[in-house]
Amino acid sequence: MQSNIERHQGNSIEHIVCMMQRRKRIVQISLFLINNKSNFSSSSSIKSLTTLDDDPLYADVPKPRKDKSERKPYPTPMKELIKRAKEEKELRKSQPCRVLEDPPDNGLLVPELVHVAHGVHRCRASLLNGLSGIINHHVSVHRCRFCSEVHIGKEGHGIRTCTGPGSGSRSATHVWKRGRASDVVLFPKCFHLYDRALKPRIIHDERFTVPKISAVLELCIQAGVDLEKFPSKRRTKPVYSIEGRIVDFEEVNNKNSETTVPTTPLQEDDHYISTENKSLKELSVETLDSWFEMVTGVKKLMERYKVWTCGYCPEIQVGPKGHKVKMCKATKHQMRDGMHAWQEATIDDVVGPNYVWHVRDQNASSALDNSLQRFYGKAPAVVELCVQGGAQVPDGYKSMMRLDVVYPQRDEVDLVA
Repeated sequence: MQSNIERHQGNSIEHIVCMMQRRKRIVQISLFLINNKSNFSSSSSIKSLTTLDDDPLYADVPKPRKDKSERKPYPTPMKELIKRAKEEKELRKSQPCRVLEDPPDNGLLVPELVHVAHGVHRCRASLLNGLSGIINHHVSVHRCRFCSEVHIGKEGHGIRTCTGPGSGSRSATHVWKRGRASDVVLFPKCFHLYDRALKPRIIHDERFTVPKISAVLELCIQAGVDLEKFPSKRRTKPVYSIEGRIVDFEEVNNKNSETTVPTTPLQEDDHYISTENKSLKELSVETLDSWFEMVTGVKKLMERYKVWTCGYCPEIQVGPKGHKVKMCKATKHQMRDGMHAWQEATIDDVVGPNYVWHVRDQNASSALDNSLQRFYGKAPAVVELCVQGGAQVPDGYKSMMRLDVVYPQRDEVDLVA
């Protein structure tokens, strides 16, 4: 009897131990599956986000900076800028007197970019002429009287985003007036440099004597376009760098050296696209092509010719260095004595895209509604104007214009997630 009880107790203990081992194994398997599932989901989501960001055909609606007092992001990382400065300093110590070999830092032109500069100049002129022609074909352009908002359509939109004077009393509603071609695309101005090698900076006392022209035009002039109204010095021999200071021995040897350089003069009125006897659609297609060709050319020129912008305001300058004119009124300008905080410029600083709301139905009776703001897309004003004129929507702006989004009715806004 006692042996049976001991045998029964032994079997129950073995059963309990077996159950505990089995439960422990199940827990380990469950934890293993959960960890693998989370890792898989996170890696797949990261991969999907990476592919989404790297997709050249995807571009989200641009959002303005939340805090305008913050500095613009640097196009080149700060570590790379510090590395370049150290390398330049070491080179200056090792070779105090040296000939600058790389154009355009040595005062010479980049030969392979001269035709690119001429092409950008022609595209800029044809773009402005085409925009005027499209507006004359009754494609309406509206601009707010109190802020820089621009709208392309029969009537101004009803989205309340005005930040101009008195916007609080109007509940941020825009007050529209008729716009022009200069409101569609923004060409910020900069000081013209006659000699970018020896006189790369404009001082404060020269701010009224030196002319200011479009930054795109100044970039073309420095890259090889010759205009009688804005002369620029051309050299045949590179300049020298003596302990960091630029010296030109060509002027000493030959005072008339600047007239010996072969140039290709460009007439002011020989590159405009004729808008006569052209339909609105043809004019829109040619204008959009000129826009893309100009932007592509400006990007190529900016790879070799430096362009600077202020980190806090829209001021821009084309040349080896930024100017010394004390006219910055942005954040922390008192600490800089009105000087600009120069940094590398991007293509949006040189050619302002001026994003506007996309109007999908041009014959709609009602304007864009403020309550449906998050469903509307945007596009550069040039692209929107040409699309409304009959041009095809470029592939790179289809996602930004949100052509695949179905607009809900006004009474259905609260039902949409």
